[in-house]
Amino acid sequence: MNTLLPPQLQDLGNTLPLPDQATVRFLARHELLSAWCQRRLLEELAAAPVPLQADPEAEADDDEALLLGYARRCGLDNLDALQTWREARGLSLEELEALASFDTRVARASQWIWSQEVPGLFLKRRGQLDEVVLTLVRVRDPDLATELFFQLQDGECSFHEVVERHADEADRLRRGVVGPLPVNRLNPLLMKVVRRYKPGELIPPLDIGGVVHLIRVESLKPAQLDDRLRAQLLEECRSRWQRDQLKKLRERLMQLSPSLEDQP
Repeated sequence: MNTLLPPQLQDLGNTLPLPDQATVRFLARHELLSAWCQRRLLEELAAAPVPLQADPEAEADDDEALLLGYARRCGLDNLDALQTWREARGLSLEELEALASFDTRVARASQWIWSQEVPGLFLKRRGQLDEVVLTLVRVRDPDLATELFFQLQDGECSFHEVVERHADEADRLRRGVVGPLPVNRLNPLLMKVVRRYKPGELIPPLDIGGVVHLIRVESLKPAQLDDRLRAQLLEECRSRWQRDQLKKLRERLMQLSPSLEDQP
C-alpha cells in the first residue's frame, strides 16, 4: 500500500457520501452519473493535505495566474470579465477559486502521493515505453506486397514511391510515417517483430488482420524518464486509484438503485 496515500482516500469508494436515490436516478437518466462519480473522487483527492508553498507572495501570484487561466478557458479576456461571469452564475469568490485551482490541486496531490512509485513503474515497463517511428504501407494483395518488398530491398523503388502509389489515403497524408509512439501501442505481433530490426531495415511482409504490411523501422529510441513520461506514469498511478475507487462507489450505487445495472 502507498504509505503517502491519506487514510481517507484509501477506501474512498466505500466511504464517500452518496446522494439520495432520486438524485442518483436523475443523474443516471441524464447520463451524468459517471461524471459525478469521477468528479467527486477527484474533489476528495484535490482536498488531500499536501505541503504547499511557504511564500505567501508566490501563492498570491499563483492564485491570480490560475484565475486568469480559468478565465481564458471560459473564453474571457481578463479578470474583470471573469468577475462578471462569476456574479451572473451566483458563485462566491471562494467557489470560483476552487474551480480555477481544481486541476492544479489534483496535480499537486497526485505528485505528492504517487511520485515515489514512478521510478519503479518505469523500470518495470521500460521496454514497453521505448518510442518507435515506422514507415509503412498496407497492401491487401499478398503477391503485390512480396513484389514491392523485393523492389524496395533491391533499390528499384523508394518507400516514398511505394507510399504514393499503393498506400490508402490516410497513409499517404502522413507519408506512411507512424510515430513516434510507445511500442506498447503497436499491434502485439508488430511490437515483437519491430525489436528484431535496426533503424533503416525493412521488415518482410507482415500479415496483420488480413492486411499485409510493408514496414521500415526509422528509429527506436530507448525510453527515458523525462518530465513528459514522468507525468504520463503519474497519471497512470492516479487513474488506477480512481478506477479502484470508482468500482467500489458504483457497487454501492447499484445497491441504492438496482436498476442502474443497465446504465453505461
